[in-house]
Amino acid sequence: MPVNPPQEYYIAEQKYLSARSVEEKIACLEEMIRLMPKHHGSETALAQLKSRLAKLKRDSAKKKPGRKAGIAKEGEAQVCLMGFTNSGKSFLLKKLTGAKPEIAEHPYTTIKPEVGMMDYNGIKIQIVELPSTFQPEFMSIARTADAIALLCRDEEEKNELLNILKSNFIRSPVIAVDALRESLDSIKTEIWRVLGLIIVYTKAGKKLSPMALPIKSTVKDFAMRIHKDFIKNFRFARLLRTISGSQQIRNMQVGLDYTLQDGDIVELHTK
Repeated sequence: MPVNPPQEYYIAEQKYLSARSVEEKIACLEEMIRLMPKHHGSETALAQLKSRLAKLKRDSAKKKPGRKAGIAKEGEAQVCLMGFTNSGKSFLLKKLTGAKPEIAEHPYTTIKPEVGMMDYNGIKIQIVELPSTFQPEFMSIARTADAIALLCRDEEEKNELLNILKSNFIRSPVIAVDALRESLDSIKTEIWRVLGLIIVYTKAGKKLSPMALPIKSTVKDFAMRIHKDFIKNFRFARLLRTISGSQQIRNMQVGLDYTLQDGDIVELHTK
């Protein structure tokens, strides 16, 4: 049975032959493996490509013993953007954060993690774009991230990326997004949802300040985030909550064990 790879395979193969760095060769091989048809006639060719890829990764690891590419976490959460080359990662990073990564039509433009800060209703979320080479030092960043956004052009790419996560023991919550078709607001909302956070506002006089907390957090969790002395001297909390589907606001006096909801305004009262 003939292999009959698509034209995109030969483009990736040509880039592999002209690649200068090991990282570029690894990325090209991974793209070739992804594009190679999966049937009985392609088994030998696929095995050869995978063997070549494994050798390059071993050689790369020997040249960079102990190398790590850790990114210090900032903001309320860290989200990694992962995808194959030219999937729109740099484009999305720029739109979400205002960062200025290099964006080009040729593949493998991103060779190191790029970082920016996304604002979501006053809450800062760190967005990290990972290179498409999926090197171990980059996967270690994804392993500690609070969530992963996979940039997929189709279901096949999504499944391949999920397999990469699984093989690297990455268990962070995952969403799949299409940077070229989905609206920016929709992607921001998806990122916020997968993080499992709510926004609660602290009230001091007339000033409101947003705070991110895990879903099902209590007034006690809220107070601890500000200062532990609020627990020791706690009397009660004044809570303002907009009733769903209306403009009405409930004004409540609650205790430490009261469960907060997204959008609550909390004013702590002490002894």
